[in-house]
Amino acid sequence: MRWSVGYFGVKDLFTMVNLLGGVAGIWCALTGRPEWAGYCIFAGYLFGDALDGPVARATNTGNRFGGEFDSAADHLGQGIAPALVVYAAFAGAGYEAAGVALMAALITTATLRQARFSTTPFVFPLCYAGLPRTISGIVALALPNAVLVRTYGLWVPAAVVIAAMAVMNLVPVPYMTHKGKRRMQGWVKALVALFLGAPLVLFFVARPWLYDFLALCGLAYTFLGWLPVRPDERRAFREEYRRWAREVATLR
Repeated sequence: MRWSVGYFGVKDLFTMVNLLGGVAGIWCALTGRPEWAGYCIFAGYLFGDALDGPVARATNTGNRFGGEFDSAADHLGQGIAPALVVYAAFAGAGYEAAGVALMAALITTATLRQARFSTTPFVFPLCYAGLPRTISGIVALALPNAVLVRTYGLWVPAAVVIAAMAVMNLVPVPYMTHKGKRRMQGWVKALVALFLGAPLVLFFVARPWLYDFLALCGLAYTFLGWLPVRPDERRAFREEYRRWAREVATLR
């Protein structure tokens, strides 16, 4: 069976789902529907970004174009689109200035992260360098839509957390990747399965609490996602990060 036409493979269809989920999310945010914007963006991640890698490996259609397309789609769907959701939610609650500031912070840090890793890839086959924008984007779109935030008016704490998520995109904390050189521990795999499966159940049986669940998962990963990385691996990560940072600074 033919899995690609020229440079465009079947795995790129899933990347397109991720991209269009972000586009739909932006449209919903611009029309004052931040709740549905979040659904669109997360659906793009769940049915697009989470699947394009496995599909590429299963069909052996990974290529340079696919990597660049995936990175660009992630930047829109997990960096820019969640920032617009944040603006729409905060502006709708009467905090437009805070919404603008948070939108700027999220887009700026996501773009800086994109530029740094485009300059020269950070190759450490175990960890991400800094909080993945997938997580910061999910927390950003989930918190302003969470029942607890909207019911109790927790907009100031939510703003502080979202700003911290933006900064964590650039802080060199080693977060274990699912594509690492060693397998994730069993308990880590169980948590990943819960994160991917539970939102589908919640959407149909307890939709108002879906965003609270996503925010909790994102925050848990932020604070605990480095725990599976062993001390010796953290030392190796720091050494490689310093070498990579010097290379980024000196490339012309």
